[in-house]
Amino acid sequence: PCARSGRPSRLQARTVVQQCIKAKVRIKPELDGADAQWVEIQEGMVVYVCFFHGATEDLIYPVPTVVLYTGRSVSVLNLPGSVLFIPQDSLLGEPGPKRRIQYRGGCEPWWGAQLLSNLVSACRELMSASEKCSKAGVKVEQGVYGQKQDMVLNSVEPLTLLLEF
Repeated sequence: PCARSGRPSRLQARTVVQQCIKAKVRIKPELDGADAQWVEIQEGMVVYVCFFHGATEDLIYPVPTVVLYTGRSVSVLNLPGSVLFIPQDSLLGEPGPKRRIQYRGGCEPWWGAQLLSNLVSACRELMSASEKCSKAGVKVEQGVYGQKQDMVLNSVEPLTLLLEF
């Protein structure tokens, strides 16, 4: 697994945060006549996330704090708004020889799934501690780590931020 001690000396996670008015991701495909299952949020943000080799549980605490407070002048906690986390290993991509993108350096899938679960739990705790969020019924949802992600996203303006941890 990835190292879990000490202060990170290199990149552990990359996120892209995108404002949305509505978003959903399929978590289970249509199978044997049963409809596909989706998780959906209304106004808030989508957070695409990938974890690098060497990612530790220590990054679970700064990521929610930075991500939930990201915004022009107000945090998603104050809006209030919902959050949808989507695992996105393509964020590992780096330019390689002959202008080809290479996808290397990702964390082991089982560890990435655990980190995502911990990250979502930490965000849910912050949201549940917010009186505005509790009253508004906003939520934190997530896609499935290691699965193709069919998604739909509606946004009024393309407010998108790249954050690295």
